[in-house]
Amino acid sequence: MGRAVRRLIASILELFYGPLAPLYPALTKFLFADAWQEWQRSIHRWIPAAGRVLELGCGPGDLAAFLAERGHVVIALDRSAAMARLARRRTKGAQRVQVVRADMRWLPVGDSTVDTVVTTFPTAAFLDDRTSHEIARVLREGGLLIAVLAGWPRRWPLWIRPWMPLLRGLLAGQPPESANRVPVPQHPPSLTGQVIQFEHPCGVLSIWVAEKRTARWYQAR
Repeated sequence: MGRAVRRLIASILELFYGPLAPLYPALTKFLFADAWQEWQRSIHRWIPAAGRVLELGCGPGDLAAFLAERGHVVIALDRSAAMARLARRRTKGAQRVQVVRADMRWLPVGDSTVDTVVTTFPTAAFLDDRTSHEIARVLREGGLLIAVLAGWPRRWPLWIRPWMPLLRGLLAGQPPESANRVPVPQHPPSLTGQVIQFEHPCGVLSIWVAEKRTARWYQAR
């Protein structure tokens, strides 16, 4: 598929982070049925049982609400004002969730105050060097970054299957069968990670897991 077509589709999708934000949950439901939400929730298995979680690109707040229900204290961040409003509405009454409108490249969070940073299907800003340094700054020693980078359903909804040739073009042709096919951030030396190919009941996921390890971390070992 040509770059011009991909840019056009990206521009259309960008509307779902602005004026069409209330339709975002319906869009993911239409494209992926229940797989999208299940993929997001799969991140929970890598999060330590206790601690403070920062979610980058929280969208309408579904994952933040899910994590709070399981005892985590969550800072849910999104640069979209419309998404932040949806997230506040979704997590209303959840005392463990704080929704913040901000850019992930300039995190309004103190140094070494977060145990885990999570993000699911992030935008290109996640690959920005500034974002990587900010994540390393806010994570505590031994803290984790967990990112669901890509997913491919085992079974597409019936109403999507006629459009599969188009989707294959958008998604680079085939499921994420190897780590080499997934763009990953270039983190500072203190944040080392790897891509894990995870077999989920709803499909195949590429998950980036990184741990903050400074000289102090190694000395403590």
